[in-house]
Amino acid sequence: MTRLKCSRASRDKSVLDVCSLPYEFGPSSVAKEIPQAMPVSPTKPEKTHTSSQVGYNISFIITARNESPTVLQTTIDGLMGTTKRHSREVVLVDDGSEVPVTCEQPAVLLVRNEDPLGTSGARRQGAEIASGDILVWLDAHMTFAPDWLDRMMVHVDSGSLLCSEAWDYEQSICYCWGSDIIWCDERNYGSQCYPGFVVRHRTRFPGEGAVEVPMIIGGCKMILRETYEQTGGFSPLFRVYGVEDIDLSMRAWITGPGVKCVTGARVGHLYRSTFPYHVNFDHIEFNQLLMVRTVFEESTVQVLEEAFKPIPFQVREWFDQVNWLNWRATVQANRKMSDIDFIRRFLPTVPTGALVADPGLMPTHGSLPPVNLRT
Repeated sequence: MTRLKCSRASRDKSVLDVCSLPYEFGPSSVAKEIPQAMPVSPTKPEKTHTSSQVGYNISFIITARNESPTVLQTTIDGLMGTTKRHSREVVLVDDGSEVPVTCEQPAVLLVRNEDPLGTSGARRQGAEIASGDILVWLDAHMTFAPDWLDRMMVHVDSGSLLCSEAWDYEQSICYCWGSDIIWCDERNYGSQCYPGFVVRHRTRFPGEGAVEVPMIIGGCKMILRETYEQTGGFSPLFRVYGVEDIDLSMRAWITGPGVKCVTGARVGHLYRSTFPYHVNFDHIEFNQLLMVRTVFEESTVQVLEEAFKPIPFQVREWFDQVNWLNWRATVQANRKMSDIDFIRRFLPTVPTGALVADPGLMPTHGSLPPVNLRT
């Protein structure tokens, strides 16, 4: 894997270019490491869900902020039309849209936040409201193949965090099947570069079924509720937008269930050139540093945090306002995989100093050392 190269020179706080971020990737993305995606042929049909899955109740959680009413309605109509055979509920979280979301369908529970919680907070809120055994998060700008849910349900009992294939909105081109996680240790806002973890999409078809990948990608993810709770769920502390899927995927691996992409589950995503709300680099850097400080063991944090120096003033101020050490304790309590194993398997581009050569220096899972990390 290649490593992102940037410069520390720029401190421009201009609003992020949405195309540079992993979740809004489209064919015109500035992420130069991602090759042009090629159209793929439809995969062979898989068996439908098994009898053990018939009794499940599925909660679909849609989060929206300043979404086009027409696009949102298309998402809801497509979802309802392709999930009729399943016991389901739909939770729609309006996360502080400037024009409040309206929905006339009685099957949809609409919840509005007057003040936005951010992408991660709204997803977490939706999961807390939902009652289903299976949780499915969807962006508000999606299209669905007729059998997408059946294909994903085949694999839900694996306990893994699942994602669908990432297709364009018209479902004519599949962009990727999950993603790799790449480390960037430099900062240049002018080049849309910031320290932390970014994604590189897996653009080669990996084969039929549910394939292990480092992280989920796209606007559709599924998990058993009990597994979601084991991971700790979406971060309650992230701001506005950024790295939600990287963070949850990392925690799915270190707590046990892992991550898989379900090939053949065709879900389309509307890729946009601009954000419908304000996002800046301080939001991204806060989320990145919070992820590093809470997901990894202390010895790893001390190495990775060097890339964030100097930590922006606003980021430091936000850390002073939250009790992130409690969230770290929650994440670490269910750890089953050590950093050394996780890094060797999924993060080959991180600094070699993050790998502890002596296993005896690694904290045990049941007795993590006191956290004494720099603010």
